[in-house]
Amino acid sequence: MKLWSISTTVRNPERIRNFLKVLKLLEGQPFTIENQKKYQILLIQQKFYFPTNVPAKFQKYYDNPELTMPLEAAKEIFYFQKYEDPAMRGRQSVNPLNKLGFCIAREKEGKIVITELGNRFIAGDYDIGYIFFKSLLKLQFPNPWSDDFSAKYGFDIQPLIAAMHLINKINEKSEKSGLTQTEFSLFVPALINFELIDRYVEKVLKYRRINNKGRFIIEFAKEFYRTKDPTEEQIKNFFEYGDNIMRYFRLTKYFRVTTDEFGGNWRIDLEPIRKTEIYQILKKFSGQSLRFGTKQDYLKYISNIAMPTLPSEDIGNLKEIAKSLINATAQFAEQTKLPLSKEEQNILKTDFSKSTKIQLDDFISSVRTINLKLRERQTKISLLGDVDKIQNIIGHLKNYKTIKKFAPEQFEKIITEALKIINDEIKIKPNYPVDDNGEPISHASGGQPDIECYYKSYNAICEVTLDVSNFQWVRESQPVMRHLRDFETKYAGATNYCLFVAPKIHVDTLYHFWTSIKYGYNGSPQQIIPLTTDQLAILLETLLTLIRQGKKFAHTEIENLYKKIVLKTGVVNGHSEWFAAIPEVIEGWKSKILAQ
Repeated sequence: MKLWSISTTVRNPERIRNFLKVLKLLEGQPFTIENQKKYQILLIQQKFYFPTNVPAKFQKYYDNPELTMPLEAAKEIFYFQKYEDPAMRGRQSVNPLNKLGFCIAREKEGKIVITELGNRFIAGDYDIGYIFFKSLLKLQFPNPWSDDFSAKYGFDIQPLIAAMHLINKINEKSEKSGLTQTEFSLFVPALINFELIDRYVEKVLKYRRINNKGRFIIEFAKEFYRTKDPTEEQIKNFFEYGDNIMRYFRLTKYFRVTTDEFGGNWRIDLEPIRKTEIYQILKKFSGQSLRFGTKQDYLKYISNIAMPTLPSEDIGNLKEIAKSLINATAQFAEQTKLPLSKEEQNILKTDFSKSTKIQLDDFISSVRTINLKLRERQTKISLLGDVDKIQNIIGHLKNYKTIKKFAPEQFEKIITEALKIINDEIKIKPNYPVDDNGEPISHASGGQPDIECYYKSYNAICEVTLDVSNFQWVRESQPVMRHLRDFETKYAGATNYCLFVAPKIHVDTLYHFWTSIKYGYNGSPQQIIPLTTDQLAILLETLLTLIRQGKKFAHTEIENLYKKIVLKTGVVNGHSEWFAAIPEVIEGWKSKILAQ
C-alpha cells in the first residue's frame, strides 16, 4: 500500500505558478520528449529550477539575478547534469501542474493546454483560496489519466472532501475539535478510500485514549503498509506527506490551521466562519471519486472551471451562506466591542432577498472583507494593550537561535506586528495571503514587497528575510531595490523608504544598498535602511519605555531615524563603515527620544 500525495517536491504554491508560466510558453505544442527536455531547460533559463551542478563559467547568472541567462547556456547546464533520462526531469516538473488541474501536458495526449483555472492562476488577479479550493476539489484517485493511485491498490477518494468528512465526524464525537499534526499526518495521507472514513474516526479516538502513542504509530504503519517491520522512511513519509498536504489544504481557506508562534506544531480544523458552506459541501459530496466514461471526459472535467457544480451555485444555498456570515461577523463585532463604520453597518443590513447570484457573490465577498478588517483591528488593539506581547516580540528579535525557528510567513507576521505597534500608521499591509482569521497561510510572493507601510508624512516598504548565507545579496539586494523603485513610481508624490530586516546582514548586501543610496538604482538614488532584528528590537524597547511612561510615539520619530541612517552615507567611507555607524545612530536617536 502507498500513501496519496500532492507534491512533496513543490511546497511553495508560488513556485507552481512560476512553473506554470514557463509551460505557457509551450502551450499549443505537443509534450514530446524534445519538449519535455525543452521545458526543463526553460525552467533553468528562467531560474525557477536550480540544478545541483553548475559549470563555473555559468555561475555568474546565479550570482547576478538581473543577468539574463541565454537559452544555450541553460541547455548546456541541463545536459551537464548527465541525467539517465533527461526528458523525465520535464515530466516530473509538470506532474504537479497536471495533478492539480492547471494544465494538460503529457506525451501522446495532444497539444499542451493551460486550463481556465491555470490561466487564472497565472494572471495573478485571483483569490488564492478560490484557485486552490477549485483545484483540490477536482483532485481524485483513481482517475483515467493517472496510474499512480489506481483502484487495484484500493484507491477511491476525493481527498479534500474525505478529509473534511473525517474532521467533521471527529468534531461530532470529541470535545477536542480538529486534528493534531500527528493525527492529520497519520490518517489523512493514509485515507485512500472514502469507505475508511468511519474506521479512521475510531482510530483517531483510540489514538487519543492510548498512552503509548509511539507504539500505536508503529502498529498503524504495520497495518497500512501490510508489513511486519515498517521502515524508518515509511514512518517518516506519514509526516512529510501530512505536512505537505496541510500546506495545500490551508490555501483553500476552508481549514483553520493554528500553530505555535514559530509556525510549527500545528493543529487543523474546519474553518468555523465557513461552516454553513462546508456542511452544504459535505451533504452533496461523500468523498468518493467520480466516474468517467473515457479519459477525454475526465480531461474536459478538469479543464472546466465551473466543475464540479457546488451547492453555492444554488441561490437558496448562497443566501444561507450570506446569513451565516453576517451573523458570525456581527457576533464577533459585539463580542469584541469593536465599532462598525456606517458603511459597514449598511452592508451588513443589506436586503439581499431579491439579489442575483452575481450580486450575492459580491455581497459575501464584502462581508468577508468586513470580517477580516474587524479581526485586524482586534489584533491591533491586543498588540497595543499587551506589554507582555511587545516584550515577547523584543525577546524573539534579540535571540538569533529563536529566530531560526520561525517559518518565513511567521517571521513576516512578527515584523508586521512590530511595525503596527508604532500606533499612528494609516495602514500596515502585509502581502502574505491570509485565512479568514487574518493568519498568514503562506509568505508573500516574490513579485511584490513583503510589507507596505503608509503614514501621514511618508510611505515605506519593508522587506524581511531569514537568509543569512553568503547568497543573501544574490537573493535579496536586486529584488529589494526593484520593489522599492516600483513603489516609488507608484507613489511618486510621496517620500518613500525601504526598511530591510534580517537576523544578520551580509556585507555584499550592504554594498548594493550603499550603492543605491549613494549613486542610484536605474537612474536615481533610493533610501534603504538596513537593520538587524536586534537593532529593530532596540526601536521596540524605546517604544515600550515610552508606553510605560504614558507617552506617545509618532511615526515621524521613526522617519527621523531613517533620515539619519541614510544621511550617514555622506560622512563615512564605504558601506562597511556605514553599517558600523548605524548602532551609534540608533543610540543617539534613542537617547533623544527618551529625553523628551
